[in-house]
Amino acid sequence: MALRKLVFQPGINRDRTDYASEGGWYSGDKIRFRQGYPEKIGGWTTVNFDPYVGTASSLISYGTSDSEQIIGIGTNEKMYVLTGTTLVNTTPIRATFTTTTFPSTDNMFTTIAGSNVIRCTLISGANEGDWVTFSGAVDIGGIPAADINKEFKITDVTTTTFDFTVDTAATSSIAAGGGVSIVAAFQLNIGYPFITYGYGWGSDAWSRLTWGSGGTTPIALPARIIYQDKFNNNIIWNLYNGPIYFWEYDSTLSNRGVLLSSLPNARAVPNQTGKTMFASSGHLLALGAQEYNRVLGASLVVSGIVRSGLVATATISTSHGLVEGDWVLLSNQAPQAYQGEYQVTTVPSASTFTYNLPYDPSSSATTPGTINKVDYSSGTYDSSLIRWANVSADVGPNPEEWKPEITNSAGFLRVKQGSGIVTGFIARQEVLIFTDIALTTLQFTQTAEVFAQQEISTSINIMGGKVVAEANNVVYWMGTDKFFAYDGRVNTLPCTLKQYVFENMNKAQGDDFFAGINSEFNEVIWFYTSGGSASIDRYVIYNYEDKIWYYGTLTRTAWADTGTIPYPLATNAGYVYRHEDGNDDGQPSGAAPVAIDAFIQSADMGIEDGDLFVLTKRVIPDVNFTKSLTSNPITGAPLVPEVQVTVGVRNFPGSSLATSDVEGNTLTREVITTATIDQYTNQVFVRARGRQMAFKIASEDVGVQWQLGVTRVDFKPDGRRG
Repeated sequence: MALRKLVFQPGINRDRTDYASEGGWYSGDKIRFRQGYPEKIGGWTTVNFDPYVGTASSLISYGTSDSEQIIGIGTNEKMYVLTGTTLVNTTPIRATFTTTTFPSTDNMFTTIAGSNVIRCTLISGANEGDWVTFSGAVDIGGIPAADINKEFKITDVTTTTFDFTVDTAATSSIAAGGGVSIVAAFQLNIGYPFITYGYGWGSDAWSRLTWGSGGTTPIALPARIIYQDKFNNNIIWNLYNGPIYFWEYDSTLSNRGVLLSSLPNARAVPNQTGKTMFASSGHLLALGAQEYNRVLGASLVVSGIVRSGLVATATISTSHGLVEGDWVLLSNQAPQAYQGEYQVTTVPSASTFTYNLPYDPSSSATTPGTINKVDYSSGTYDSSLIRWANVSADVGPNPEEWKPEITNSAGFLRVKQGSGIVTGFIARQEVLIFTDIALTTLQFTQTAEVFAQQEISTSINIMGGKVVAEANNVVYWMGTDKFFAYDGRVNTLPCTLKQYVFENMNKAQGDDFFAGINSEFNEVIWFYTSGGSASIDRYVIYNYEDKIWYYGTLTRTAWADTGTIPYPLATNAGYVYRHEDGNDDGQPSGAAPVAIDAFIQSADMGIEDGDLFVLTKRVIPDVNFTKSLTSNPITGAPLVPEVQVTVGVRNFPGSSLATSDVEGNTLTREVITTATIDQYTNQVFVRARGRQMAFKIASEDVGVQWQLGVTRVDFKPDGRRG
């Protein structure tokens, strides 16, 4: 009986039927191809010990000038940086209340005997699930101060109250307590981890039913999407359709993020933007942005200006209403150094403020002139507008200066096609701008106009803002019904999984889909949500070297390619994972790893046109177990690498695939070997008869790593009658 080599085309094809795909692979999970042969993917291990809170939608990894490795994580609830295994909360503080604010925090806590819940009476602007940190509180109702002065998740929010739960139950009921030194610091309001649908009051037509009735048509509440970019050692990031924030690195990692507009000399910073990122020219771009608009307030008479060195103190004849960080236009002052547009540095009183002079005028103002408050916050949001910050010829990128002037390079332009910018991507010497229908390139001109745009294509589409990746100077992205590539021109990317992916996809969650690069294996990977899921549960991979596709199931929410950290990074369920690290599904806190179930199965094959039955008697597998473990990394118990080889038969393409022989015995056999053997020629005896046969290899044990070579099968024609 002759042996036949099973040689399959690399990649998986699900856009043809199983029988029509003869000679190829038809299904698989957690496998890849190396030089045309399938192998199990690498494993992963956790980086952080303590879990982050929320669902991560953004991940950035880079090295600092003092050789620190920084991982920035943005979730729907908080912002973090991770260095080593240490996770640090860098979420900006939205509002802080004290005894001197309005409302005041004095004795704002209420306890009920026997309950662990404390009620806080404070108009705070908090939402359900927000985070607050208390300090300065004293014991109340038998609950020690140490139980109160820390971070809490807020529950049961009303207009004037909210609750939080402590470790110790109260021993007495106190109506108002906690002392007069309480500080309540509220972090940013949380967002949704994925698109959520609500039926609340006001979500349907006015006067549809009785007062207070919920809507019958759901309102889509968008997922919180975060975009991060590196700036020197720091991170600049924004909430999608929200403000821009700045996190400053220091060796103690003690800083929280702050609004970019709150930095010294920050001017005309957009309060709302779709995505921020740095162009290769150093300009910070806002893709989709609040329009630039400069409005002057009422003119106020200045009664006098004195100076101490380069600090000028202006006195106004009436209350000025200014706060630190405001911008004012001073007009008609003498000497001239006192006039111009300046930022308020301090506000000593309701009628005085200080600002910094560009040079020492050698005397106080002889003519005090007038002032006008300058307001840059009134512009409307334009989803097609691109704005960019200044780059100084002296110091380089100046991301806090957004006011266009003749003497700087800040500016703006509007894309011409589409209903709004979806995302942007840095590619070689250009910035790619994606709208819902068009691709435009933004190029740095090194002239007074700074950037020029050129339309590349007006016949594209794109799934969301995070589905773009670049490898070998080619940009790839997931559209709404196909994949695209850009290498100077736009091309539709041929895909053998197009039907499989796009016809079983929850496109409503498209803003959460994302792309990544695994450069070691020449892979572009897209994670997406299948049709029956509300969150990401699948991936599809394009191998750009071999030009093949494969797919699998895996839950991840963000990705960062190999950089200063020599592993691709991904996030899920509170942890950052190093991919291609080990062979298994690494568990948090040093727990024993879990096996990765991996398999690949061929399309059906037969003899001639399937007119004859095929009798299969044995399989001679060719399997490489290089990198398999010989002992359990946690327990030290010995491991024997093994895979399962299955031969399945059926008589007609529409019938189910049988995995039993003519005598009813199972056809699954194990290939067992020792860790020192790399190739296996152990023969597996089977007895299977049918018109069509499929071959499958799978693994389900800890420590196993395998690659399939050229398997041989002993089968022959066995008549025409079943």
